Amino acid sequence: MMIFTTSWDDGDVRDMRVAGLLERYGLKGTFYIGKGQENRLSEEQIRALAEMQEVGAHGLTHPDFPTLTRAEKQREIAGSKEWLESVIGKQVDMFCYPYGRFDEETEELVREAGFLGARSSRKTLGTVPDDPFALPVTIMAYRLPFGAFEKMTLPFRGEKLANGEWEALASQKFEAVRRAGGMFHLWGHSWEIDRLALWGSLENFLKEVAHQPDIQYITNGELMRTIFSEHETQE
Repeated sequence: MMIFTTSWDDGDVRDMRVAGLLERYGLKGTFYIGKGQENRLSEEQIRALAEMQEVGAHGLTHPDFPTLTRAEKQREIAGSKEWLESVIGKQVDMFCYPYGRFDEETEELVREAGFLGARSSRKTLGTVPDDPFALPVTIMAYRLPFGAFEKMTLPFRGEKLANGEWEALASQKFEAVRRAGGMFHLWGHSWEIDRLALWGSLENFLKEVAHQPDIQYITNGELMRTIFSEHETQE
């Protein structure tokens, strides 16, 4: 069984458009929201988003965690959970490290704050979630420059990837994961999709992968409860 999940960072107002696309095609995502960023969703919009999809914390001020003191990290992590839960009126299970950067102390504090897991963009091309506090991503919704992925290979098959637009690469990787099994994790920023005029290609890809009987479509939090709860039970 293949798992398909998506996540979207920063809490930009254009997240509502991404959520609308996911809803249209029966897909799920986790939206990681910070408190003090530009073009941020209003609290009313955050509550509406939380009714459609999963909402996760992203720190209060989108900091670079390895540069902070322990007290600053704790304030950003626990504070973002407390703030977001007060906005949506329910538990927030997932955290996302800004810039994908974290250290052992940051991970420890995320655990202590009561999160189920955390997503990072540190490990890309990831198809096997093996650490609940370092959930990998598979591909970013971003228009890649020609040549950037020319020599990159899929770790489990050694296939050379197509060199071209991100959606062609995404489709090829999607089919490879589908054959091999595992997780396909699409991520991105709605403001970046808007800046690069990728709405059409994003919708084409979501439409392509939707409503397939051999795929489990879940949020990041549901992935944590499905995979890591099963592992704990087996142990």
